[in-house]
Amino acid sequence: MTETPNPLLDDKPLCVVNIGIELFADTLRQQSVDVVQVQWTPPASQDEDLMSLLDSLI
Repeated sequence: MTETPNPLLDDKPLCVVNIGIELFADTLRQQSVDVVQVQWTPPASQDEDLMSLLDSLI
């Protein structure tokens, strides 16, 4: 398989910011791609009863 150069990269090294699943970052690193991993999870839903309970613990 022949790799076609990407004109958007203009022969510059690739650096990726990965948000979330670290497996994606690991796979890129195995291919010698620079990766910055950001630990992120979706915000919790705003359940008012749960928020009140959590507030009472603080």
